[in-house]
Amino acid sequence: MTQWPRYTLASGPVDVSPETQRQMMRPVVYHYDPAFLDIFEHTISLLGQVYQTKYDPVIMQAEAILGLEAAAASLFQAGDKVLNLVSGVFGKGYEDWITYYGAEPIELAVPYNDAIDPEDVRRILHTTPGIRYLSVVHSETPSGTVNPVREICRIAQEFGVLTIVDTVSGLGSELVNPEDWGIDIAVAGPQKCLGGPPGLSLMTVSPAAWQAMENRKHPLRNSFLSILDWKTTWIEERRFPYTPSVSEIYALESILEQTMAEGLEHVAGRHQAAAFACRRGVEALGLDLWAAEEGIAAACCTAVATPEGIDDKQLRSVMRNRYGVMISPGFGELSGKLVRLGHMASAAHPTVVALQLAMFERSLTDLGYPVKLGSGVGAAMDALSGWDDLSGALPVHD
Repeated sequence: MTQWPRYTLASGPVDVSPETQRQMMRPVVYHYDPAFLDIFEHTISLLGQVYQTKYDPVIMQAEAILGLEAAAASLFQAGDKVLNLVSGVFGKGYEDWITYYGAEPIELAVPYNDAIDPEDVRRILHTTPGIRYLSVVHSETPSGTVNPVREICRIAQEFGVLTIVDTVSGLGSELVNPEDWGIDIAVAGPQKCLGGPPGLSLMTVSPAAWQAMENRKHPLRNSFLSILDWKTTWIEERRFPYTPSVSEIYALESILEQTMAEGLEHVAGRHQAAAFACRRGVEALGLDLWAAEEGIAAACCTAVATPEGIDDKQLRSVMRNRYGVMISPGFGELSGKLVRLGHMASAAHPTVVALQLAMFERSLTDLGYPVKLGSGVGAAMDALSGWDDLSGALPVHD
């Protein structure tokens, strides 16, 4: 029988705190019971606070892939032009929905270890008339890279282009703000940096996006994919378009409360500090980071190019089966090219960074790859100088 991992340090889903697990054990009640209506109302309010937005928060009742497809289904129609920014597997994948829902994709692509240049976005919007929407992935988890979404979406706003942003692993690792960043539809998931179980799409919708949905020739209604149904039911009438996921809402309320109690800046800073330290550890081992440059490296996970002569499946197997540490492989066309060391939610902490790097070093050594044991952990701990759980102090890096 396969043993459970001692530590899940993959790229999501992540470990869920004992507090959240306890909250998920509350009795499942009728979704129109006053107790649950209060919980849902409170959770919606908390989601707006975590997004730092006055835009309408929406919680669609399935994993974040639902929210991303729902944005396409609720907005796009025949004749629409969509500028799709591709810097990784998920960015490329959005093109399928653009074409499926009748729109015309215009692709701006970079290698999957790079990030989109906002000035290239400006150039295309300036030279290509009729672009109505822009889609972009904020944090490309498979590549361990981030795009400069704030700069990109502000440029789109200048041209009157509505934006759809996949921030599934971005929310929590950065201080996302849809109004300030110019995001019309943002989609996140609870199972990444927020530290919850998968199963919900955490969204915000701008007034302009609502108007665009309503102005379609045939507005999408009475569909599991309809964001507009949530506006006319929950937002306007405080009723549900279908039965919500009661226990998952309990969990979401819990993780959002924990996030606000810790403080948004501290949560984001903790992720940034853990990621910085992990990268320094990887470099000290003489390994190559997948991200082309430091400034585009993600805070959700550290992607490491698979060392020469090492099979990534074997490396991950040794880490998990010998030492109980589960990490993630490359995904899609990046399969075999990299492994990902996760530092999301509770894993964004010095103790866990040290543990993961130590087992990473040990596993490479077991496979005959020449690393100096302790060098990665030592470099990471040096980068974490100044951390203090008691005071909340975090390392300061230029």
